[in-house]
Amino acid sequence: MNCEAEGKILVALPTTNGQTKTGKDWQKKEFVLETIERFPLRMRFSMLSFDGPVEDAPSVDEKVRVRFTVEAREINGKWYNDVKAYQIEKLS
Repeated sequence: MNCEAEGKILVALPTTNGQTKTGKDWQKKEFVLETIERFPLRMRFSMLSFDGPVEDAPSVDEKVRVRFTVEAREINGKWYNDVKAYQIEKLS
C-alpha cells in the first residue's frame, strides 16, 4: 500500500543503528508528523538506510510531504504496523 501525507515534523526520535545477520550496517531514524488539516492527525514513520547514514532527514518544525508504505508483521502472536517512508519532499 503506497500512501502520501503532508504536515510538519513534531519530533525527531533517536537514531537506531545495527547490523544485519550478514554483517552489513544499517541506520533507522523515526519521526512524528502532524498533518495540516482542520483536525490534525499524528503518525510515526521511519526511514531506513543500509548505505550509511540516512540522507536528507527532515528537521523538527519542517513542513514535508512523505510518501510511505504501511506493512504489518507478527511478533509472538501480536500484529504491528510499520509506516516506512521511501520519499520525503521538503515543502516551503
